[in-house]
Amino acid sequence: MPDASPPASSVRATLRLAAWGLAAALTAIGLIRGDILLAIAAAGAIAMGALGPLYTRISGIRLPKGLATGILVFCLACFVAGEWGGLYEVGPEASLSHVWDKGLHAIASAVLAVTGWALVLLMTAGGPPRVPLWVGSVLAVGLAALVGAGWELFEFTVDALFGTNAQRSGLPDTMGDVAANLAGAIWGAIAVQIHLRTGTRLPFAGLLSEACDANPLIFPEWTGAPFAADAARAPLSAMSAHPEETTAK
Repeated sequence: MPDASPPASSVRATLRLAAWGLAAALTAIGLIRGDILLAIAAAGAIAMGALGPLYTRISGIRLPKGLATGILVFCLACFVAGEWGGLYEVGPEASLSHVWDKGLHAIASAVLAVTGWALVLLMTAGGPPRVPLWVGSVLAVGLAALVGAGWELFEFTVDALFGTNAQRSGLPDTMGDVAANLAGAIWGAIAVQIHLRTGTRLPFAGLLSEACDANPLIFPEWTGAPFAADAARAPLSAMSAHPEETTAK
């Protein structure tokens, strides 16, 4: 009996359409009810999600499929559920808010670590790096940690200048955010490293291969095949075996 279930691509397309429809509906509901915070939160999520396609249109660099919707859903979780829905509130029964906040920090840092790995492969045109893969993971974690530190500095500056409460409980909240950022970044970098070595697609790692597949002009050496274990050492060993040729060049 043939399988009557819809293909996975059709299901994903339906889910993406539902996410954008939900954001539009929340914006409309906010406007109709006069709930300005809800309208701004939902419309802001739509605007952030639209930045990806806009960037592609301007630069010609194609982003992974579904990334724009992923950004939209992430921003809905931050703006609508977090700010408007109160999941960022602190208090004696704020355990859910802590999980929500730290989870969003970890997810964002994991995606930033994947971005860091894309920058590493950009220098090799998508081919195997000439250094061990763990070096690329360190650089990827460094990028995510840098962005995370910049965000915490931004929150501190806003609170100091305008008297807001972006940092919630102050130092404990900031340290928890930093820990979540590092945890997410390490996971993202390791997931990509495993993907490059074995081809295994752990969560978030597939974003890198999709980006490389979609942009052959800037990743011409990318084949999609796992990198050989000795790929990084071969060019260095070849250079050291003929130092006079390297010097002559």
